[in-house]
Amino acid sequence: MSLPPSLSKAFEKDDVCTPQRNALDSYGNYFSKDILVGAAGGALVGAGAAAAAHQDFKTSLAIVLTGLFVGAATGYWASVQSKASTQAARRRLVEKDVTDENGKVDGAHVAFNRLIDCRRKQAATIRADVKAGRLTREQGEAQMADVKKRYDEDVATAKGINADMASHAANLEYANEQFKPQPYVTLNPTTVYADKSTGSAKLTSYKADATISGASDKDWIKVALAGGRTGYVQAKDVELQAARLAKDKKTRKTPPAAASGDPVAEGVFTNLSKRADFDDSVQTASTNTSGFELSGG
Repeated sequence: MSLPPSLSKAFEKDDVCTPQRNALDSYGNYFSKDILVGAAGGALVGAGAAAAAHQDFKTSLAIVLTGLFVGAATGYWASVQSKASTQAARRRLVEKDVTDENGKVDGAHVAFNRLIDCRRKQAATIRADVKAGRLTREQGEAQMADVKKRYDEDVATAKGINADMASHAANLEYANEQFKPQPYVTLNPTTVYADKSTGSAKLTSYKADATISGASDKDWIKVALAGGRTGYVQAKDVELQAARLAKDKKTRKTPPAAASGDPVAEGVFTNLSKRADFDDSVQTASTNTSGFELSGG
């Protein structure tokens, strides 16, 4: 629930971290809106993936990195098609959008780290003031409780931003797959069907952890088979290979071979990696809540 404007302004006036908080909020406002086509001045498009909004990163990542989420994110690509008539022009447009989006993720990460640093400096100042007698212990405890409350709100805001980033990422990945199918990894033994129905003919099957090339089609992934044939696997049974790499710090900085030399695919992988880095900072701040006690260091 939001405070009335007059009370909100008074609340912010007493917060020395207001500039840092406003910076983070500006990124929150950006990511809470549907992704723009053509960056600044582009047309707003629907994400078609609101299920991930405001969930924690692990949940939104698990959704967005399966074909189920990516396949729902068709609005951005439809707008790209309407703004550019050739695949080459569309590729240029998406490449720029991916670059711009990655800059926004970086900006949100920096803003969050600066805000958390400011909160911890606030806590240190309160401890110093109590120790020097500039504040009574009762005053110090009240101020520390207020700073801790704001810290928790900052972390919650960052978690919401992280989840909203998933919607943008899904749209960019869907566009990426319209240029070239991407490698997916099966999560369990997976059946390939002749059509987008479990009632259609079963063409073949894959064991768990098999790598297949595919492109999202809503709840399904269209995959290439031997002999030039195509089939479909259920999106819930696979995850992007790029996603699996991005989740591990050891492999987060190296794009999959299929993305090498492709600016769009590499940019989308970089987006996944940057979001994972942002999440590391958010999770660390969420679990490391020490230092907000008068006796803390």
